[in-house]
Amino acid sequence: MDNRNHLHIPYNFAYIIRTGGANLRYSEFKVSYSIAVGGVKAIAIIGHTNCGMVNLMSRKEQFIKGLMQAVEWEEELAEQHFMSYAPMFEIGSEIDFVVTEARRLRKRYPNILVAPLMFRIEDNLIYLVKENDGH
Repeated sequence: MDNRNHLHIPYNFAYIIRTGGANLRYSEFKVSYSIAVGGVKAIAIIGHTNCGMVNLMSRKEQFIKGLMQAVEWEEELAEQHFMSYAPMFEIGSEIDFVVTEARRLRKRYPNILVAPLMFRIEDNLIYLVKENDGH
């Protein structure tokens, strides 16, 4: 979902679901639709370095103040909003999360190829994440 990244994908090449932290847990119906109706045979989970969903709780005050300033929410409402959703979207390591998410989706959709990838902000390149068998 990062606004710093724009991947150049050919027209009609892929369904694109942009989510914070490359987290598809709350977009699973969209994934199922793309497979069932769109004929998708492979999924690329693309995380990126310097992800805002890593250590999300450290941004609590910034989030609350930002909502208070931008849309004039009361502090209590902004804090309640953050605390309701942050635990669902916070991730640990970007790399660990894309591997875990790829494995979860492989179990859910066993005949679909799922590849964990990382976009490095530092060099604008996408890398295939090597998975360890014990990881």
